[in-house]
Parts: sequence; C-alpha cells; structure tokens
Amino acid sequence: MKQHGTLNHVSITVSDLDDAMIFMGPFLSFFGFEIGPSLSSSGTRLTVNINPSTGMAFNVWEAKSEHPFDVYEPGLHHIAFNAGSKAQVEEALALVREAGLKILDGPGEFPFAEGGYFAFYFLGPDNLKFEVVHMPELD
Repeated sequence: MKQHGTLNHVSITVSDLDDAMIFMGPFLSFFGFEIGPSLSSSGTRLTVNINPSTGMAFNVWEAKSEHPFDVYEPGLHHIAFNAGSKAQVEEALALVREAGLKILDGPGEFPFAEGGYFAFYFLGPDNLKFEVVHMPELD
C-alpha cells in the first residue's frame, strides 16, 4: 500500500482562526491545498484544507484558551513543506515577506541531505515555526 507510513494530516492550533487564515490560506494554496470553510467542532472552530494531489490535510484549529507557543518546549518543533524547485522556495519566501512574518534563517543551502537542501525558516501565526525546502534528490 503506497499510503502506508505517509502522513494523513497535520493540525495546528492558533489563537485567532480568522487572523491566521489571512496568511495560511494563500500559503497553503501555494502548496496545492484547497482551503476549506470554517467549521465548528469540539467547541471551537477549524478549517480542513486538503491537497487533492497528495490526499493530505492541513487543519488549522482555533485555541480554546491562550498558551503561547515555544519551539523548544516539548511538542511540535516545526513543520516543513517541500517545494518543487529553488524558484518555488523563493516564491514562498516572497509570500512570507509580503505577510510581514519573521524570517529565522535562509534562504540558503543547509547540510541536512546529500544532493542539496535549499531552505528557509520562518515564524508563522502565533510564532509557530515553519520551513520551506527544496531537495533535488526527491525530484
């Protein structure tokens, strides 16, 4: 089974769903996700955003209470999105800069893979850490 071991979905929690989707909507669309409407579940709101070419969902939930994110606490460190080329990494970087988000590192080559690892890292909504990377070996 080709799907065995692949990710089905990733869910993040943000303090304000509407504010977060101002950036996350265009960003996820850039990577092929179809942006879903705001839904209610478990006493809060969320969007279920599906990439039809991979079958993966990236869900954005609104928090029920405030708890600031810290990348070096136990839990999520960061989420990395594959880009199809260095040019697409640069296009994603332009989206992040246009949104006024903080770039943490890059763009540039990092020593994380044989054959190349061109990436940048940034802080998204609620200071969640994201990465966009192109690895030619995956082509």
